[in-house]
Amino acid sequence: MAQVFFDVSDIVTYIREHRSVSGIQRAAVRIIAQAVRLRRDDVFLSFYHPVKKAYLTCPATDLIDALGTFDIEALAPALGVRSLKAPVPAQFLDRYRDQPYKQAVHVVRMRLAGRLGKPRYFDKRGLDFDLWQKLYSPRKAIKPVALRPFADVAQPGDTVCGLGAIWGRGKVETAFRRAHARGVRVFLLVHDLIPMKLPGQADPKAAKSYHNWLLGSAEYVTGYLANSEATAQDLREFLSEQGLEGKVHVTPLAQAGVGATLDGPPALSPLVHEATTVPYVLCVGTIEPRKNLWRLVQVWARLAQRSDLELPRLVLAGKRGWLTNGFLAMLERTGGLGGWVIWLDAPNDAELDHLYRHCLFTATVSLYEGWGLPIGEGLSYGKTGVVSQTASMPEVGGDMVVYCDPASMQSMEAAVLRCLDVSDRAALEARIAQTKLRSWDDVGQDVMAALEGPSPCSTC
Repeated sequence: MAQVFFDVSDIVTYIREHRSVSGIQRAAVRIIAQAVRLRRDDVFLSFYHPVKKAYLTCPATDLIDALGTFDIEALAPALGVRSLKAPVPAQFLDRYRDQPYKQAVHVVRMRLAGRLGKPRYFDKRGLDFDLWQKLYSPRKAIKPVALRPFADVAQPGDTVCGLGAIWGRGKVETAFRRAHARGVRVFLLVHDLIPMKLPGQADPKAAKSYHNWLLGSAEYVTGYLANSEATAQDLREFLSEQGLEGKVHVTPLAQAGVGATLDGPPALSPLVHEATTVPYVLCVGTIEPRKNLWRLVQVWARLAQRSDLELPRLVLAGKRGWLTNGFLAMLERTGGLGGWVIWLDAPNDAELDHLYRHCLFTATVSLYEGWGLPIGEGLSYGKTGVVSQTASMPEVGGDMVVYCDPASMQSMEAAVLRCLDVSDRAALEARIAQTKLRSWDDVGQDVMAALEGPSPCSTC
């Protein structure tokens, strides 16, 4: 039986630069996990190794558990790469920012209390002892996985698939070209065409890199996977405009939760805990212009002036992205519109799980999405949402959410008011409960069917 290789070069890079993954990497890991379940011994990971300077591979079973939880402390030594060090999880140290010696003394005391296993020291200071133990307690030495050159393992007729953010990675593209030349089938999952659809809201360098990558991929790709019908249509139009042919198979992503693994109540940061002490609406995603947050916040500012409305807080949960300085400065200058809006910078999976479970509903008012993971994540927790009626988002929300025109604050306001109505919200929640949502099992089966079968047809 032919072997399947999933490229995880972007995740290896993330280990070196970040402490958490984005939605694209999260989706890729879920798909790989399902592939392992379906074809355990024939599924491999491949990636360009930044230290060994070579394109390497290993059995997916060697790393899938650590990938599933994005356990950097396990992944980095297993792969033989350096990881971004975890910050000291103690916000009270900020008060000693200008007193480095006193700050150092507190760090030493914390380390000693942690090593001696004394949670009382942490509890008295509002610190998370479990998080400290996870990040800093001595761990059993992790044996590096056995890595082999991709060219020694992959054979003609095998398949290599790029699921993640691999554009702009010349070494990976070179590996794919060489694989294609040796008779290995190459597939790429296209998540969106943001640089082409919204060129003014993308980093110009990144947009050019993405355009060139997608253009050049037609020379070596056997077929494309698209994460939604809308993305497939955008991709076909792009290829046609360039005079290229490309075979596209639609493999929609899931309507599933964040998959946090919890033993007891989650350990929440003080800011997340504070944000959820009152009723709130949740908006998950990178803080960037495409997410249309400026309009959403302005809607909240208008609704906050109404005396006849019990307005919940708006919680923005996501990392800082491109072109955010003005927006975030406005939030800071106004105190989050007097406390109505709170930004949570890159909450972890356990915190996201908590945020979804306890919100009133979600809001995804983006100008464009390739799929819209937060919409489906909210649905999996039984929460409806205010959703843009553009691009792929209606594919995710179906008839279980309230749609709006993302270019109209009036339309967005009307949608928010509908979701605030208890009876309307209850009716939508009942509809969610009666709907079979798409799972990662479904996604994995569709992806593997596309990779294992003949080249997918361009009109399916």
